[in-house]
Amino acid sequence: METTLISTISVLGGTGALGLALVERLAAAGYQVWIGSRDPAKAERVAAEVMESRPKGLVQGAGLADAAARCDLCVVAVPYAAHTDTLAQVKDAVAGKIVVDTTVPLMPPKVGTVQLPSAGSAAAEAGRALGEGARLVSALQNVGAEKLGSGGSIECDVLVCGDKAEDVETVRTLLAELGLKSWHAGPLANSAAAEALTSVLIQLNRRYKLGQAGIRITGGSGAAPKSLTVTAVPGLPLFQAGDDLAGAIGEAIAASGQSLKDGDVVVVAQKVVSKVEGRAVPLAGVRPGEKAREIAAAAGKEPEVVELVLGEAAETLRVGPNLVIVRNRLGHVLANAGVDASNVADGEAGPAVLLWPKDPDASARGLRKALQDRFGARIAVIVSDSLGRAWRMGTTGHAIGSAGIGPLRDRRGETDLFGRELKATIIGVADEIAAAASLIIGEAAEGSPVAIVRGAAYMADEEAGVGEILRPLDQDLFR
Repeated sequence: METTLISTISVLGGTGALGLALVERLAAAGYQVWIGSRDPAKAERVAAEVMESRPKGLVQGAGLADAAARCDLCVVAVPYAAHTDTLAQVKDAVAGKIVVDTTVPLMPPKVGTVQLPSAGSAAAEAGRALGEGARLVSALQNVGAEKLGSGGSIECDVLVCGDKAEDVETVRTLLAELGLKSWHAGPLANSAAAEALTSVLIQLNRRYKLGQAGIRITGGSGAAPKSLTVTAVPGLPLFQAGDDLAGAIGEAIAASGQSLKDGDVVVVAQKVVSKVEGRAVPLAGVRPGEKAREIAAAAGKEPEVVELVLGEAAETLRVGPNLVIVRNRLGHVLANAGVDASNVADGEAGPAVLLWPKDPDASARGLRKALQDRFGARIAVIVSDSLGRAWRMGTTGHAIGSAGIGPLRDRRGETDLFGRELKATIIGVADEIAAAASLIIGEAAEGSPVAIVRGAAYMADEEAGVGEILRPLDQDLFR
């Protein structure tokens, strides 16, 4: 995503505690900074003092409108009481420029009580004041001036809200240069939560004698992944019923010099899960019924295989050459209910086929717990199989069971590069990860049934299962 090149920044309210702390950080980072104040002489005096103590950047002072006119990006760091008047003075000067509003609607003496304005937030008021098309971003409400002015690292995160993704990323890039970790917290409307949180932090500071409490977002890095790796787990044996699959995976990972890290996704081929769970069925022991024989004749398949397919099916949808399309007992629509003979060795009773695990989500949960216990990392596990896709040739990896991962990522309500709200975008994250892993796991003689996917962006979820991916029957337009 492209960001706007910024070299000169104005800080309106730069003589106050928060504004001055920000000015000093910007100057130390080498930016040209204009301090804007209702009192131009005071702004010039403070600028001179900053230059004397931090000579790396160029800091100058001016009136509000003058400072706003001279910048590439304008930060509003004035008290809430001066918010409306300040914006009115600089509206024309900041047209077309990114405006970062740090204002919190604190109303003394009850600053420890949330008191959002009728518009919903100070950011919403700023949007109305600056007019349609304003490049407004909300940030820095939850970072104390004392921490910001320390010059050192800051152990709290910054929530950044805005309706234009490019402008948000420009601000986040700037914050990173100042040593601040930030998160894109959604549209400008979400600024209300960040603003309200300031009063909560004030209460915590008072009650527990904290030194300017902040927030810390856990569970990820806050940055979109720049790369993704898929690594096969080598050295795994040919599995049989009753084998310790999780133990074998753990031993193989350790023997290869690898480990598991927070956020990794271990993708395990369905076939090895089915094998260790005893889901291999010798065809010699299957007695096909009349329906199975009829469908087998139409499809050109073995009646014994069709009998097993019907046993795994909740509904038979279509019959074609060498395939039977069903909705299986778990709700997946696929060929042959997942019954497959590939990579299955003949047993003493002759040829056998594999059925899917009885509960693939439960299988994933068991593997996840064992691997987390061994490696001490918070991971996700996906049980995958290669399925065909309607109206397209070829198979791709799909998740049929999962643990520790939200299989869907609902992006509705987010904005695109041009600020348009996403109306229908829901990403099948678990399927995408399974598809990536299938390039390593393979379907023929690769012999690599397990892969580690690192760098994938997903939402950790302790409760979700793959069933969330399945489209409800009342939404099936082809029934």
